[in-house]
Amino acid sequence: MSAASSAAGLYVHLPYCASRCGYCAFVVTTDGTSRERYLAALEREAALLAAEAAGEAFDAIYLGGGTPSLLPPAAVARLLQALRGGFAVGAGAEVTLEANPEDVTAEAVAAWIGAGVSRISLGVQSLADAELLAVGRRHDARRAAAALETLREARTGLAVSGDLILGLPHQTEESFARSLEGLCDAGVSHVSVYLLEAEKSRTIEDDRRGHPERYIADDAQADAWLAMGETLASRGFLHYEISNWARPGREARHNLKYWTRTPTLGLGVSAHELWAGRRRANVSQLETYLERLESGRRPIALDQAVTDEEAAKERVFLGLRLGEGVPEETIDGEVLRAGDARLSEDYETWFAAGILRREAGRVRFTERGFLVSNEVLSRFV
Repeated sequence: MSAASSAAGLYVHLPYCASRCGYCAFVVTTDGTSRERYLAALEREAALLAAEAAGEAFDAIYLGGGTPSLLPPAAVARLLQALRGGFAVGAGAEVTLEANPEDVTAEAVAAWIGAGVSRISLGVQSLADAELLAVGRRHDARRAAAALETLREARTGLAVSGDLILGLPHQTEESFARSLEGLCDAGVSHVSVYLLEAEKSRTIEDDRRGHPERYIADDAQADAWLAMGETLASRGFLHYEISNWARPGREARHNLKYWTRTPTLGLGVSAHELWAGRRRANVSQLETYLERLESGRRPIALDQAVTDEEAAKERVFLGLRLGEGVPEETIDGEVLRAGDARLSEDYETWFAAGILRREAGRVRFTERGFLVSNEVLSRFV
């Protein structure tokens, strides 16, 4: 895995979507009437943060959402220009734009590259029409394939990541495997795979309760996950974080900052950040966010210092998300410091059960261990 950079990162939340997907739990809106106010608010927020970030180098910008690709390319260029004007963003910075397939055209891609975008994270989710339709995606498999081909043709130094979801309604082990193969065949350099979290969406939760036959069983889902790992390894991808695989050198620089506790600033409604030893979060109400910035104030809803004890825990439960794991002395020390006899016993059990392994002075999850990682990680929170 590529070593994480010590330079800081910028995350910008763009909440606008053409429609809301059935599984979405993010802060988004399908009402675009406030978009110009929002872009102006982001510029105000960047100006407020610029003094705080003076002297700090940045090597990653991530435009997330929402659907950043829904913005006109000129608006994307304007935003990136404002960020580069306020922060010391290096010439070789990774600049990621999240995009939906229906927004990807040759003209848009050329404009994004011209604005400085170097990485596209494409929300494919599936290459099966029934699965896409079931969760309200606006594209079909043909449109996703066309978007991947457009990105391939335009790719002069452009990194492309594709997202998939495991556990969608009507999905089978076989259909998921076909989606994965299709993504790999399209030449992406990075793959993100997320498990459908039914409990985060009332729509999905109700549907799964009423129609369990539409959903892949837990054991089959585990088999699909393990088979996916084998497929990606055979295609030259490294499993560098629980949900992420990349060709060597194509790991998401910005995302690695989260798992390695590298300082990041968060701009936009509901954005989170770690900065100067503090975790902060913006308000989640769009109108409140706009009003506060229009009155010259940062829209902070949470601002807490990270204690030494909390930082030690974070180094374990965030570090374990990475394929490389954490140094033995780090996790052994945290288990000892916790003084929890049950945790100490479980810690040894996880090794015996093949959930964790020790290798080259580090502790890391096995591939099967990643399947139950939430249970382990929650013990260190």
